[in-house]
Amino acid sequence: MKVLILENGRLFQKILQDLLIELGCTVSSVRTGEEGLDLLVSTDEDTRYDLIIASQHIFDKTGNEFIQYCKNSELNTPIILLTSEPNETLLKNARAAGIKDIFPKTNITYLKSSIRYYIQGKKNFDIQGGRILYVEDSASVAHIVTKYLKKLNLEITHFASAEEAFHAFADNEYDLVITDVMLEGTMDGLSLVRMIRASNTHSAKTPILAMTGHDDAQLRIDLLHAGINDYVTKPPIEEELAARVNNLIINKRLADQVRQQQRSLYNIAMTDQLTTCHNRHSLSEFAPKYIKDSIRYDFPLSIMILDLDHFKQINDEFGHTTGDIVLSEIGKLLMTTCRQGDIVSRIGGEEFLILLPHCSINHAMNKAEKIRSMIEMSKPSELNVTASIGIASLLDEHEDDFDRLYKAADNAVYHSKENGRNQVTADPRSIEDSELKLASNV
Repeated sequence: MKVLILENGRLFQKILQDLLIELGCTVSSVRTGEEGLDLLVSTDEDTRYDLIIASQHIFDKTGNEFIQYCKNSELNTPIILLTSEPNETLLKNARAAGIKDIFPKTNITYLKSSIRYYIQGKKNFDIQGGRILYVEDSASVAHIVTKYLKKLNLEITHFASAEEAFHAFADNEYDLVITDVMLEGTMDGLSLVRMIRASNTHSAKTPILAMTGHDDAQLRIDLLHAGINDYVTKPPIEEELAARVNNLIINKRLADQVRQQQRSLYNIAMTDQLTTCHNRHSLSEFAPKYIKDSIRYDFPLSIMILDLDHFKQINDEFGHTTGDIVLSEIGKLLMTTCRQGDIVSRIGGEEFLILLPHCSINHAMNKAEKIRSMIEMSKPSELNVTASIGIASLLDEHEDDFDRLYKAADNAVYHSKENGRNQVTADPRSIEDSELKLASNV
């Protein structure tokens, strides 16, 4: 962002310069309105200023031409006025000059925070390139509104009917929907709003700006109940339309940013950072759901617990960095080996657990043997690594208690270790239950 400072005090000018440079702005500073006017006149359109910060002496005799130039030019560069003595005359002059933002000089901390927010808000949420779905059946109105929107460097997709617009909405991502209320065809603007809000996707929250030629109170209430975010009467005033569109798109992008941050935080909370497998928190969330689905829909569910053999010796002999590499490589191996829908989680230092929905004890044993063999052959960090594995399947006696299922698999791991390690052991009760079911089906 390119900023022009008009301030006659050298100390205050330096404070503003340092703050703006810290915020990544390109700064020019002048002390009088005449100097400022010379800069504005000599600046071409490609290098024009995005913001002017001026102290209240802008209204003295040296600043009159500067004010008139800013007011009458087509640049529409916003001006922030800094004042140490606000009064009615000053406010009247500011309004006449089109200055809307006035910040006090007396509180430097507040002033810095205000300018920082103003600059970063403009910088981080630029609406240029935003995608607009525009619905309007009047060619003349559509031409005018499209012209206004294109001045904001927005991408506009226009439809004359709500039916066509809704099909496009279902297949594409938009930052804003602008729709006329009274439309020709079987679907009007109000119906379009309701269908968008009823769609079962994240796009259902896309902001909607309604346009109506009838400023009727009941209609506004119906539109707000249907889910619009804002409305404007036709024909729209260009500056009002620009302000409403700007606010709606910025708010959407803020919401998108929050949603992305929430997703990132969720992934961090549910993922083991070393191996990128699920962690215990994730397992505690998914395991009860998998068990309930297994019982409700009557499909087999097995779990596999893997414990890397003699892992402490790897850490002691080769160091924890090498141990971390081994864990990371084993984690990747397990995730690439398992099916979509299986949950691979690291539940301890060198212990992994895999939830296997739609997998019987026999299939789980075959899968476990395959994994055991792959681990033995993988040689992460050129080391011989093996795993002891225990398998168990969900039984009626476990009810919906994951801890009981876990204990059965954990006991099986214990037997694998006791019998020499690097082997697979299945829970005896799970095998017995499988054989009984097989016999009853014969």
